[in-house]
Amino acid sequence: MFLVLSGEGPSDIGTEDDKIGPMTKLIDQWITRRSLYSLIECEQYIILKEGQLAKKAKTLKSFSGKKQNKETGYFFKNARALALLAKEESSKRHDITVIPVLFRDADGTASSGRGEWQDKWQSMLDGFKTEDMLNGVPMIPKPKSEAWILCALREKYKNCQKLERESGNDNSPNALKKQLAKYLSENVTRELLNEKIDEGQIDISQIVDMPSLTTFKDQLDKVLDNLKLQKPAS
Repeated sequence: MFLVLSGEGPSDIGTEDDKIGPMTKLIDQWITRRSLYSLIECEQYIILKEGQLAKKAKTLKSFSGKKQNKETGYFFKNARALALLAKEESSKRHDITVIPVLFRDADGTASSGRGEWQDKWQSMLDGFKTEDMLNGVPMIPKPKSEAWILCALREKYKNCQKLERESGNDNSPNALKKQLAKYLSENVTRELLNEKIDEGQIDISQIVDMPSLTTFKDQLDKVLDNLKLQKPAS
C-alpha cells in the first residue's frame, strides 16, 4: 500500500522533499487505525508538486460530448492527472497498490468561483473514475483546512459544523487563517501543526460533525474496505 499525494503547498500536504504537511499526517492517522502501521514511517508515500499535475493535465484530451464548466473541469482534470501519475508510481514500484489523495481547499482566493463543494467533490471522483482509479480519494476541506484544525484546537471538537460556513477568503477580516493565528498567538507553520498532531492535540477521529471531513473519511474507508483492511473495533 502506497500513498500518492498532491496538495497546494507545504502547509497542507507538504512538499516533495520530505517536508510532510499536517494534512498528510491526518491521512496517515486515519489509515493507521486500520492498518496498524504508519505509511509515513515506512516511507510508503510520495508527494507530487501541484505543477506536476498541471503539466500532466495539459496533456489530457477532453471528452467529446462531456460538458464541464471551467470550475469543475479544474478538479476533474487534476484528479485524472493524479490517477495517471499514481499508476506510473505503481508500475515503478512493481505494481504496488496505490492510494492517490488529491487535496484542494474548497474556497479561497486561489479557488474562488470554482463551483460548489459537492460539484468539486463529484468532479474529482469522476476524474479518478475516468482513468479507472477506484482507489482515488478527494480531500476538500470546507472552506479551508484551517476549519478542521480550529475544530480540534479551539472548539475542542464541539459544534464544528459552523466553521464550514465561514468565509474561505484569506482577505476577509475574519478569515480562518487569521482566526487560527489569533488562537495560537503565534505564526501558524507546518512544523507547529505537525507537532500538535504528534502530541495528540489534533485527532481526526474525534472530528465527527464536519461534513467535508466525514465525506473524506468515508471515501478513504471505502478504499480501505476494498483492500480488505480490518475495521477497527467499535
